[in-house]
Amino acid sequence: MGECIYIFSPGLDQALTIARLLRSYYNKRNIIGVTLLDKEFYPSCRLYDLIIPASWVNLNSPDIRLVPTGAISTKYLLELRENITLGQVTLIRSALRVYDKLWMIKQAKEIGVPVPATWSQSEEIPGYPVFYKPAFEKGGGNRGIAYKAGDLPKNKNGLIFQEVIQGKGTYGVAFLAEQGELLACEMHYEIESYPKPGGSAVIIERFYDQKLIEYSQRLLKALGYSGWGLAEFKYCPSREDYVFMEVNAKFWASCEFTFRNNPLFLKLLFDIDSKEKPVARMLFVERAAARGLWFLLVNFLKLWGKSELCVYPGWPRRLFVNLVLASASYSRIKKLRALFII
Repeated sequence: MGECIYIFSPGLDQALTIARLLRSYYNKRNIIGVTLLDKEFYPSCRLYDLIIPASWVNLNSPDIRLVPTGAISTKYLLELRENITLGQVTLIRSALRVYDKLWMIKQAKEIGVPVPATWSQSEEIPGYPVFYKPAFEKGGGNRGIAYKAGDLPKNKNGLIFQEVIQGKGTYGVAFLAEQGELLACEMHYEIESYPKPGGSAVIIERFYDQKLIEYSQRLLKALGYSGWGLAEFKYCPSREDYVFMEVNAKFWASCEFTFRNNPLFLKLLFDIDSKEKPVARMLFVERAAARGLWFLLVNFLKLWGKSELCVYPGWPRRLFVNLVLASASYSRIKKLRALFII
């Protein structure tokens, strides 16, 4: 059967990105999509030779090629194995510490990286508006801005609350690291996100500021971090400085943009000599649709010919679903999108 590469959570955008690249550069290898629940099925997708449940995979095989993608599959594999190695980069189990958002905020504050005011209980909030999100990384989850106490979710368990940083967009530093030292990094500015207050990139462009590298290096050094990930910041006009938001110990949803612009990522992770064309700006069409028809049309027309349009296999069906459910919850859309991969 030849060498098999197992890509977990095959319906995620980052999984489809990696599968496409591996299919393009290593066409003779078998690319297997792996779902985490036996009852979770995906229709056939041309990027995968087969879709199987995780229970079918022998994780103890010494030469097995495992590719976790989102937060759930990364946590699943690192709880079963000490580390996951892709090419020359090894993600170690201790990286999961950053999934605890309060703990990570505390670490950043202790080493002098600016952080937003953060509260673990809604009763502690001194005033509004506040930004709320899951206290522990689990891939998505309830998040948004509450302008008054009544705007907070009824079930506040598992949430943290932060001051709203007024600067627009989000700044990301994608990285590969070994024992706290950077092996590669690529910065971007996330102009628009889905969900709007913060989430996965909808419109993203290249960006550079040495201060973001310095903050990221300081964080990774303090953590002794090994592996891949994305550090996220927002710019605070009142502080005149960047404010740390979180580190994602996983493959980020916009990794397509990173891989296109920095060939070192593909070389170190997958031993691919990249022939990808760099891009200055990218519009993720399906996520734009999730923001609503008007948002999609306005930005499509504004960015047409000025940005790369990013879609994934089966995009027409998922585009339709996202438009129909644009007013639904983020978590519901994520669950339904997976049903429309072809």
